[in-house]
Amino acid sequence: MTNLIYPVISLGGLGAIFGVLLGYASKKFAVEVDPKIPLVREALPGANCGGCGYAGCDACAKAIVEGSAPPNVCSVGGAATAEKIGNILGLNVKVSEPKLAFVRCSGDCKQSKEKYKYYGVQ
Repeated sequence: MTNLIYPVISLGGLGAIFGVLLGYASKKFAVEVDPKIPLVREALPGANCGGCGYAGCDACAKAIVEGSAPPNVCSVGGAATAEKIGNILGLNVKVSEPKLAFVRCSGDCKQSKEKYKYYGVQ
């Protein structure tokens, strides 16, 4: 019986000690986050497309709150998202024109010759 009690007590004690150390380290090395960043992140559409020039919506929200990006930088969200972000930050947001793709090629089957035979689904 003592062969089982000593290992259980020692492992339980080590677990308690490491748990207290981890709890202390989490409080000591906690990262302070601006409370506006999660609010702006919630207002963004969450597409994580990178169309704004940032790695994703989290990086975009951080840049908007820090002031290095304008509140209307998200092209996916449009005017509604820019207005929500302006309300969160207390700014007047100038709504920009929506961006539309314009294709300037005339590469249809009449203009180009077939080089290969296609045997897939039509």
